[in-house]
Amino acid sequence: MSFKSFVTTCLALLVALGATAAQKEVTLAVVFTSDVHAHVLPYDEVRQRPARGSLAQVATFVRELREKNPMTVVLDGGDAIQGTPLSHYVLTGQLGNGSDPTVTAMNLVGYDAAVLGNHEFNYGLAPLRRALNQSRFPWLAANLGQAKEAELPVQPWIILQRGPVRVGVVGVTNPHVPYWDPPEHWQPLAFLDPLAAAEEAIRKLRPQVDLLIVVAHTGFERDLQSGEPNGSDEENFAWRLAQLPGVDILLTGHTHRNIPPRKLGQTWVAQPGRWAELVTYFEVQLRKEHGAYRVVAIQGQNVPTGEMSPDPQVLAALEPLARQVKAELDRPLGRLAVPLRVGGVPVEDDPGLDLIHQVQLWATGAQLSLAAPVASSQLEFPPGPLTPRLAHALYVYPNSLVVVQVSGEQLRAILEHAVRGWQGVRCGGDGPLQLVREEGLPTYNYDTLEGASYLVDPTAPVGARVRGLKVGGKPVQPNDTFSLVVNSYRAAGGGDYPFLRQAPRVKMVDKQVVDLLVAYFAKVGTLQPEASENWFFAPRLILAPQARR
Repeated sequence: MSFKSFVTTCLALLVALGATAAQKEVTLAVVFTSDVHAHVLPYDEVRQRPARGSLAQVATFVRELREKNPMTVVLDGGDAIQGTPLSHYVLTGQLGNGSDPTVTAMNLVGYDAAVLGNHEFNYGLAPLRRALNQSRFPWLAANLGQAKEAELPVQPWIILQRGPVRVGVVGVTNPHVPYWDPPEHWQPLAFLDPLAAAEEAIRKLRPQVDLLIVVAHTGFERDLQSGEPNGSDEENFAWRLAQLPGVDILLTGHTHRNIPPRKLGQTWVAQPGRWAELVTYFEVQLRKEHGAYRVVAIQGQNVPTGEMSPDPQVLAALEPLARQVKAELDRPLGRLAVPLRVGGVPVEDDPGLDLIHQVQLWATGAQLSLAAPVASSQLEFPPGPLTPRLAHALYVYPNSLVVVQVSGEQLRAILEHAVRGWQGVRCGGDGPLQLVREEGLPTYNYDTLEGASYLVDPTAPVGARVRGLKVGGKPVQPNDTFSLVVNSYRAAGGGDYPFLRQAPRVKMVDKQVVDLLVAYFAKVGTLQPEASENWFFAPRLILAPQARR
């Protein structure tokens, strides 16, 4: 059934009930987005093509829905304000007037509440504080402590009145922020146990409301079909949240999955992917019994937004800033002398990734560089004008740089962790050997090392895959000491790399890597990226047995 047919059927049912019955049975609409990542306009300036969705299109969806059913609640699950050049240039103070473009769009959509995601903290508390104060809706996080000390207007929950129905919304943020962002981005905040905080909030709120919704910036730590653990239970806890009594609907995010509305135990759950490409839509029927409204039916679907018309108000509000950002992305810095392909997991030393290494070493003076492929998608750049657009294609995350001191023994352990995702090779008949990757391990956790040479044997046991590790042509010894540049995400503990979180800090460069790339492009003028070929895959081979003659 199409979305229009779905809504028309539900509304026709309401009309059929009659005016008197409508007071006893009502239908509430719930609209949910998550992980919008500042995709506010229907055009992708990095890829230079139409986007698959945007908040401008969500605004049209919500406006038309509210015209049909004023009893509509609109919520967001976090990771809203970070993620595009538009947001980057505003959050770093390089363009705009200080107004957050995502919040501008969310205000025009008419959100009722939003939850803080981990990427809300990427630029520190000052720009986050400005964004929250600009919002015409509350931000929620029941498990965030010390918010008052940080001067952040954040509350644990909200009660919304829709006609005769009282809707309670509890917000839960991801407590892993201290392992992804440096302390200066979030202190003095305290990230508390999300399950305990949610349970307490539900206990207090449930007696006061007719419908209770939990919005959590987290994904599922178990497979929704089999119930088997997927190994992500440190940052994902939605399965456990769904087991808490008293929750009617659990709205999730963080993992960018398209999970249409479904029941998990007694709780309805959903997740709307990423980048405003989908909205989760629920119809909730409630009936008045013994003086109170009770949920009698829930149904829903995830609705694509890409074919919807963008809202003219959102376009008009953001057009001046969008023009500034386009001009900056088109600004000539020099010339790209050779074709460059960015994105994907490298199966050999990669010119695009080596360019990131080169800039990290240039910006810090470290001996060694650790970096991962962090392009938002695979793109081809032909020879021609060199602009900041290439920098944003190469590096999508808002990381700065940290130089740490590591021993030779620690360096080897770090590198072994980086190659753990390769799980062997598969014979492809007459074609090349096929590398086998660990299912579910993100691309951004496949780091490579520059400034050293080494071989990777994907057929060896985990922890024994790195061979021939050398620096300056000499084998690395356990007691050797090196300066190693990593991004701020790694230095904070992101990816669970060993030793990096506790390693002595030698130097910090408090400038985003994407801006360092732009500065480097302008400095060199002509860019000719090439792979240094300092590492290779080298599976051990044996001679196949031959038939006797």
